[in-house]
Amino acid sequence: MIIHYFGLGSFRLQSNGLSILLDPADSKTGIKMPRMQNDLVLYSHQSKDPGSLEKALVINCPGEYEAKGCFVYGIPVNHDDAGRTMFVIEVEGMRLAYLGAFTQAQFTEEQLDRLEGVDILMLPVGGGESLNSEKAVELVNQIEPRVVIPMYYQMPGLKLKLDPVEKFKKDSAYKSETVDKYKIVKKDLPQEETRLIIITPS
Repeated sequence: MIIHYFGLGSFRLQSNGLSILLDPADSKTGIKMPRMQNDLVLYSHQSKDPGSLEKALVINCPGEYEAKGCFVYGIPVNHDDAGRTMFVIEVEGMRLAYLGAFTQAQFTEEQLDRLEGVDILMLPVGGGESLNSEKAVELVNQIEPRVVIPMYYQMPGLKLKLDPVEKFKKDSAYKSETVDKYKIVKKDLPQEETRLIIITPS
């Protein structure tokens, strides 16, 4: 699996001919998304406009979905405003959790049951309208994934004010690695400790 990061909550996962786009960013945020075709587009908030994605399967609510051997589970999020979903994606024998613009102080028991065995956790760390660094560390400790990939942090050109990823790096104290894109197969997942992977936005 290869993971690319574009900024805020926008990622692209590629695996065995399958391409999944997560929360494509609005150009108003200062992030310019590249033109690309994807099989699945996941939105963590129902109010987001899918735009012209008629060739892709759009998922923006809780439920269970399957495409090309990949399973996607949408899990309700307890926000003040309804219509938010986090996702667990099962691909290549790995479980990846994507929280979106998550703000809960802790996971519910039901959410923890659904997140059990997650290998890779993608979560916001920069504050603003989602988790700040300290709360993000607490949530990571609830799940104990093998890999943590931070999102929603300050980057050049962003029109929002967020904390830099270095704050989470310091607060979490995990061994970290910065990459242009993250290539991972199950056998190479860290075994003894949680690893922080910072993907440079492209």
